Amino acid sequence: MRKLLFALIIFSQNCIAQPEAILKISSQISTENLKKNLYHLASDKMEGRLMASHGDTLASLFIADWFKKNKITAPYENGKSYFQAITSYKINATGTLTINGISYPKSGNYSSPDFFYSLKNGRILIPFYSNPDSLLNDLTAAKGMGKVLYISAALNRNIGSEENMERFVKKLGEKGILAAISSLPGTQAFLDNVKAREFLPRYVKSPNDIAPSKVVPILRLPEEKMNLLLAPKKLTVKNIEQTIAQGSRQEFVELQRKISAEEKKSLQKTTAPNVIGMIKGSDATADCIVISAHHDHDGRNGNEIYYGAVDNASGTVAIMEMASLMNKAVESGFRPKRTIVFASFTGEERGLLGSYFYADHPAVPLNKTRAIMNIDMMGRVDTIYSGKKADSSYAYILVKDSLNIGLRTALYDAAKFVDLKLDTRYEQPQYAQRRIRGSDQFPFYKKGVPFLRIDCGFAKEYHKPNDTPDKINYGLLTKQTRLAFLTLWNMANQ
Repeated sequence: MRKLLFALIIFSQNCIAQPEAILKISSQISTENLKKNLYHLASDKMEGRLMASHGDTLASLFIADWFKKNKITAPYENGKSYFQAITSYKINATGTLTINGISYPKSGNYSSPDFFYSLKNGRILIPFYSNPDSLLNDLTAAKGMGKVLYISAALNRNIGSEENMERFVKKLGEKGILAAISSLPGTQAFLDNVKAREFLPRYVKSPNDIAPSKVVPILRLPEEKMNLLLAPKKLTVKNIEQTIAQGSRQEFVELQRKISAEEKKSLQKTTAPNVIGMIKGSDATADCIVISAHHDHDGRNGNEIYYGAVDNASGTVAIMEMASLMNKAVESGFRPKRTIVFASFTGEERGLLGSYFYADHPAVPLNKTRAIMNIDMMGRVDTIYSGKKADSSYAYILVKDSLNIGLRTALYDAAKFVDLKLDTRYEQPQYAQRRIRGSDQFPFYKKGVPFLRIDCGFAKEYHKPNDTPDKINYGLLTKQTRLAFLTLWNMANQ
């Protein structure tokens, strides 16, 4: 009995000592390292780290060298390489819109999806409906066959979410509709923004993604060009909205003027580097944890460099520092129970390409991957907190624990030791879906892997050349990195 009691006391002391040791290690986060590494990744030399560019390669070499220096295991080429070469396909495209025989280049005049299609002499069908279900009930195959359906602002509002729109246009296709067209408020500003970012290449994951599609494409036209199509019927975008609002009509009007849109695309195979490292867990039978960030950004446009300091050099240096801290834990005798995969992805800005590739070619099988923590943007006070809230010591969180493995507990238990408010704004239904889809956790989520995300929200310099390292709040970045490290430790040892 005395021996049993002694053993229990020793066991209890060990259970207490381990968290204390990890807390001490977490307090050793180097703000100097974070700042030095971030200034390096967001320097002129890296040229904005556009995927598949020289700067992207330099960034990946820098991260891999850090992993090696901190004794992170290399999973490729028999332990010699940290590089996972992802493949994707660059789109070379031209587009032309023809309205009643007059052709307009795509740039600044309309937008359309990134898959191949050809629309020839389509006649536009104007539905004076605000209710999508009523429209679909009344739209016969004979009426819809070969037409282009106009989506008014009123109809768009009632369709609602992106998922609802996908379902709606799928049903339009079943009625024979070839394409949809809209001219919503803000379309011209949207097109101007698209034109300003045409220097950025577009990619798809696979040639199949650009094959002729059965999906009904949605074209976005500015009001001025939509009114050209409407003129013979003495209609305008504005009086269509007014008529729908009055509810006096519920009918379809077919325009005589025709519209054509031709998208010609070719593909160029491209490779770029993910950087993957591992710390092996003490339990070889346990599932692993992935901690991720993306190191790519938007590159340069002529002489302008898009430095991407907060997006996402900040997250990258955070996982680099966390790798260093976890190595300190191992060297101090506190190896995590689960294997931890440190993943620095490329291609996030080009469509989550690096994380999609990893999810299809994981270093540890996804059925042995317990969860992923993704970090995308840290160390800034966003436009919501800046000048509006006194307490700017915060982190936004998003948790999707579909298997109920305790991710929220892991996060909140870590937060007890860090002076940060956990803000759940982006868990609200009106924000959550866009947030889930918007970063590297999404390919894992689609495959059923639970995730949590930590970030700082959108600063006013988001995706602008002035997202520079001098604007980072390094004290806040240090706190947020400590929160992430302690959460990672909890996830790896639950």
